Amino acid sequence: MRKSLKIMLPVMVLFMIGLIYGFQYFSMVFADSADYTERDRKEYNFYTPELLKNLPRVSDVYSFHYSNVSGPNPALIYQARFSGTTDTSKINTFLEKNGFKKTGMCSSNGNCWMGKDPDITISVGLEDNPSAIHVVMIDKVGYN
Repeated sequence: MRKSLKIMLPVMVLFMIGLIYGFQYFSMVFADSADYTERDRKEYNFYTPELLKNLPRVSDVYSFHYSNVSGPNPALIYQARFSGTTDTSKINTFLEKNGFKKTGMCSSNGNCWMGKDPDITISVGLEDNPSAIHVVMIDKVGYN
Protein backbone atom coordinates (compact mmCIF):
# COMPACT_ATOMS: atom_id res chain seq x y z
CA MET A 1 0.00 0.00 0.00
CA ARG A 2 2.80 2.44 0.88
CA LYS A 3 4.65 1.75 -2.37
CA SER A 4 1.58 2.50 -4.51
CA LEU A 5 1.03 5.74 -2.55
CA LYS A 6 4.66 6.78 -3.19
CA ILE A 7 4.10 6.25 -6.92
CA MET A 8 0.60 7.68 -7.11
CA LEU A 9 1.34 10.96 -5.28
CA PRO A 10 4.01 12.23 -7.75
CA VAL A 11 1.86 11.11 -10.69
CA MET A 12 -1.10 13.09 -9.33
CA VAL A 13 1.09 16.19 -8.76
CA LEU A 14 2.45 16.00 -12.32
CA PHE A 15 -1.08 15.51 -13.67
CA MET A 16 -2.34 18.60 -11.80
CA ILE A 17 0.59 20.72 -13.02
CA GLY A 18 -0.09 19.58 -16.60
CA LEU A 19 -3.77 20.36 -16.18
CA ILE A 20 -3.05 23.89 -14.94
CA TYR A 21 -0.64 24.66 -17.79
CA GLY A 22 -2.95 23.03 -20.32
CA PHE A 23 -5.88 25.16 -19.19
CA GLN A 24 -3.80 28.35 -19.51
CA TYR A 25 -2.74 27.37 -23.04
CA PHE A 26 -6.27 26.50 -24.18
CA SER A 27 -7.68 29.69 -22.70
CA MET A 28 -5.18 31.63 -24.87
CA VAL A 29 -5.98 29.57 -27.99
CA PHE A 30 -9.70 30.31 -27.73
CA ALA A 31 -9.46 33.94 -26.56
CA ASP A 32 -11.21 36.59 -28.65
CA SER A 33 -8.78 39.29 -27.52
CA ALA A 34 -5.93 40.06 -25.15
CA ASP A 35 -4.14 43.16 -23.85
CA TYR A 36 -0.59 42.58 -22.65
CA THR A 37 2.94 43.95 -22.43
CA GLU A 38 6.30 42.38 -23.20
CA ARG A 39 6.62 41.53 -19.49
CA ASP A 40 3.62 39.18 -19.80
CA ARG A 41 5.91 36.50 -21.23
CA LYS A 42 3.30 33.78 -21.98
CA GLU A 43 0.93 36.12 -23.78
CA TYR A 44 3.74 37.99 -25.55
CA ASN A 45 5.32 34.78 -26.87
CA PHE A 46 1.97 33.23 -27.79
CA TYR A 47 0.15 36.12 -29.48
CA THR A 48 2.86 38.40 -30.90
CA PRO A 49 4.01 37.64 -34.47
CA GLU A 50 7.75 37.82 -35.20
CA LEU A 51 7.36 41.03 -37.20
CA LEU A 52 5.99 42.89 -34.16
CA LYS A 53 8.48 41.23 -31.82
CA ASN A 54 11.30 42.66 -33.95
CA LEU A 55 9.68 46.07 -34.43
CA PRO A 56 11.91 48.91 -33.12
CA ARG A 57 10.87 50.06 -29.66
CA VAL A 58 10.49 53.76 -30.41
CA SER A 59 9.27 54.50 -26.88
CA ASP A 60 9.88 53.11 -23.42
CA VAL A 61 6.11 52.90 -22.88
CA TYR A 62 4.41 50.41 -25.19
CA SER A 63 1.76 47.71 -25.11
CA PHE A 64 0.22 45.06 -27.34
CA HIS A 65 -3.28 43.93 -28.23
CA TYR A 66 -4.55 40.80 -29.99
CA SER A 67 -8.00 40.30 -31.56
CA ASN A 68 -9.53 37.31 -33.29
CA VAL A 69 -12.30 38.75 -35.47
CA SER A 70 -14.94 36.40 -36.86
CA GLY A 71 -17.77 37.10 -39.24
CA PRO A 72 -17.91 37.75 -42.99
CA ASN A 73 -14.30 39.12 -43.04
CA PRO A 74 -12.46 37.14 -40.35
CA ALA A 75 -8.91 38.12 -39.44
CA LEU A 76 -6.30 38.04 -36.73
CA ILE A 77 -5.40 41.58 -35.67
CA TYR A 78 -2.18 42.34 -33.81
CA GLN A 79 -1.46 45.82 -32.47
CA ALA A 80 1.46 47.62 -30.88
CA ARG A 81 1.02 51.06 -29.31
CA PHE A 82 4.02 53.26 -28.51
CA SER A 83 3.13 56.13 -26.17
CA GLY A 84 4.79 59.53 -25.98
CA THR A 85 6.13 59.70 -29.55
CA THR A 86 5.01 60.50 -33.08
CA ASP A 87 8.26 59.80 -34.99
CA THR A 88 7.52 56.83 -37.26
CA SER A 89 10.80 56.96 -39.21
CA LYS A 90 12.41 53.95 -37.47
CA ILE A 91 9.27 51.87 -37.93
CA ASN A 92 9.00 52.89 -41.61
CA THR A 93 12.66 52.00 -42.21
CA PHE A 94 12.17 48.64 -40.47
CA LEU A 95 9.14 47.81 -42.63
CA GLU A 96 11.01 48.76 -45.83
CA LYS A 97 13.97 46.55 -44.84
CA ASN A 98 11.55 43.68 -44.28
CA GLY A 99 10.07 43.88 -47.79
CA PHE A 100 7.02 46.06 -47.15
CA LYS A 101 6.00 48.88 -49.48
CA LYS A 102 3.86 51.86 -48.56
CA THR A 103 0.50 51.70 -50.37
CA GLY A 104 -1.11 54.95 -49.21
CA MET A 105 -3.82 55.72 -46.73
CA CYS A 106 -5.63 52.97 -44.86
CA SER A 107 -9.22 52.89 -43.77
CA SER A 108 -7.82 53.99 -40.42
CA ASN A 109 -5.79 57.15 -39.88
CA GLY A 110 -2.34 56.10 -41.07
CA ASN A 111 -0.22 54.69 -43.85
CA CYS A 112 -0.76 51.19 -45.18
CA TRP A 113 2.07 48.80 -45.95
CA MET A 114 1.92 45.63 -48.06
CA GLY A 115 4.49 42.86 -48.16
CA LYS A 116 4.91 39.81 -50.35
CA ASP A 117 2.04 38.06 -48.58
CA PRO A 118 -1.23 39.64 -49.80
CA ASP A 119 -3.04 38.39 -46.67
CA ILE A 120 -0.98 40.62 -44.37
CA THR A 121 -1.33 44.39 -44.19
CA ILE A 122 0.25 46.81 -41.76
CA SER A 123 -0.95 50.27 -40.87
CA VAL A 124 1.14 52.84 -39.02
CA GLY A 125 -0.93 55.66 -37.58
CA LEU A 126 -0.60 58.51 -35.13
CA GLU A 127 -2.73 59.48 -32.17
CA ASP A 128 -2.79 63.09 -31.00
CA ASN A 129 -3.91 63.23 -27.41
CA PRO A 130 -1.94 61.65 -25.84
CA SER A 131 0.68 61.33 -28.56
CA ALA A 132 1.30 57.75 -29.66
CA ILE A 133 2.13 55.55 -32.64
CA HIS A 134 -0.31 52.75 -33.39
CA VAL A 135 0.96 49.83 -35.51
CA VAL A 136 -1.75 47.40 -36.64
CA MET A 137 -1.04 44.11 -38.43
CA ILE A 138 -4.02 42.38 -40.03
CA ASP A 139 -3.51 38.74 -40.98
CA LYS A 140 -6.19 36.97 -43.04
CA VAL A 141 -4.09 33.79 -43.37
CA GLY A 142 -6.04 30.64 -42.71
CA TYR A 143 -9.35 32.26 -43.51
CA ASN A 144 -9.25 31.94 -47.30
